[in-house]
Amino acid sequence: MKTYFKPVLISSVLGLALGMSACSEARTANENAADQVSAAAAPIAAANWDIQASSSHIRFTAKQEGSPFSGEFQAFSGIINFDPAAPQNGSVKITVPLKSVDAGSNDRNSTLPGKVWFSAKAFPDAVYTSTDISQDGDGYIAKGELTLKGLSVPLDIPFNLDINGDTAVMTGAVEMDRTQWNVGAAPWDTDEWVSKSVSLDLQVTAKKLN
Repeated sequence: MKTYFKPVLISSVLGLALGMSACSEARTANENAADQVSAAAAPIAAANWDIQASSSHIRFTAKQEGSPFSGEFQAFSGIINFDPAAPQNGSVKITVPLKSVDAGSNDRNSTLPGKVWFSAKAFPDAVYTSTDISQDGDGYIAKGELTLKGLSVPLDIPFNLDINGDTAVMTGAVEMDRTQWNVGAAPWDTDEWVSKSVSLDLQVTAKKLN
């Protein structure tokens, strides 16, 4: 998996995870798209974790004509600020370039970035931001917003955290309705051909910064 990370933290992973973010390319053809993505951002504290690319992933599962298929985003980056002793002070920002999707077939890979699905030309990134993390039983929950295809919708991501020395492994999973972000516009906005429900599987391995 070809993933790019910034060691510095943002001032949206899986978290679809503990957290991630990326530098968006300068765009002259669609200023509104840039404004929409930046509008989802909230103040993020300085980072204290560095993501390890080789053992991190953002994967998804859905159904096409009743048959399950899986995929992943091959590039993403992020910023993590988190202390298990004070989760309420934590923050996450994840940025996922939508053209990095690999959905397991050439047909899906060429179709998903298009206007009907991700509209990646106008909205190249999905951005998840959370500044509200709290204890949830034995784990945690990040309450935030996912901005995708010009729409910002609340999305809570529960996750578990295993810390061993200076290494932390965060795992999380969440079900989301793709039509909340207009992913799969009519006539694809029903369960007839592609399931509205999409399962996200997140894993982030990170090392604590000194």
